[in-house]
Amino acid sequence: MTNMRKIVAPVLAMIISLTFNISTPSANMYEEAQINADNLNVRTQNNVNSNILTKVNSGQKYLILEEQKGWYKIKLNSSQEGWISSQYSTKKQAIGVIKGNNVNVRSSNTTLSESIANLNIGNEVTILNKNEDWYKVKINDNQIGYIYHSLIEIKKDNMTVTRGSSDKLTKLYEVAHSKLGSKYVWAASGPDTFDCSGFTMYVYKAGAGINLPHSSQAQSSVGTAVSKDQLKLGDLVFFDTSRNSSIGHVGMYIGKGNFIHASSAKSNVMISSLSEGYYQNTYVTARRIIN
Repeated sequence: MTNMRKIVAPVLAMIISLTFNISTPSANMYEEAQINADNLNVRTQNNVNSNILTKVNSGQKYLILEEQKGWYKIKLNSSQEGWISSQYSTKKQAIGVIKGNNVNVRSSNTTLSESIANLNIGNEVTILNKNEDWYKVKINDNQIGYIYHSLIEIKKDNMTVTRGSSDKLTKLYEVAHSKLGSKYVWAASGPDTFDCSGFTMYVYKAGAGINLPHSSQAQSSVGTAVSKDQLKLGDLVFFDTSRNSSIGHVGMYIGKGNFIHASSAKSNVMISSLSEGYYQNTYVTARRIIN
């Protein structure tokens, strides 16, 4: 019996030790991390010595998958996850956007329950949780109900969805965001590696069926000119990165002063801010391809 106790005790200790060192999923899978700093590193692991996947900027929001010792594991896109320091972000509930008109908000997660409200395309709700095929949502300070999952989508980072928004612009954003972290390769145009104009060319072809030339200079003549203070999702933004009075770089605007691009300096597809000194100083013009 004494020998058995000697065996069991260390085994139990090891189990307890393992239990308390496992990272825990976020208590609410519909909480988001809102970024509070520009150029915040997204890393492969929850430590400062791990590799940098990409950078995110102030105002962007990402679903939290796990929390561990001052770090959030976030979902960057459909195929990529990474870790950020929780010190530079604020935890918030995710926002859902209604996808149709006359959408019923029900008192429980069944179509047999009472409809307590009707919402229309572009209306926003706070997502509290998901119960099977239904989202539990808050529609105002006093009302909580359920919406069927196919009638609502998680509001994407930096993207304002309003009534009549273009499906093509939504698709552009989805395609571009799905390529975050992809490698920069000169003259490449996808699907896994890109140079700057190859990236915007790929996004417009895959997202909207529009063919663009494979050159930032040539792309700067497509569409219509738009002023910097009127930029909208999908607009192409151009830079004189060589500082020789000619276009040398292009990216796609995604809202709130940010754009997504294939960066030769960072060697991957990333999100940057137009207010960063380098891009602020080299910004030249913008073009709108889809009105």
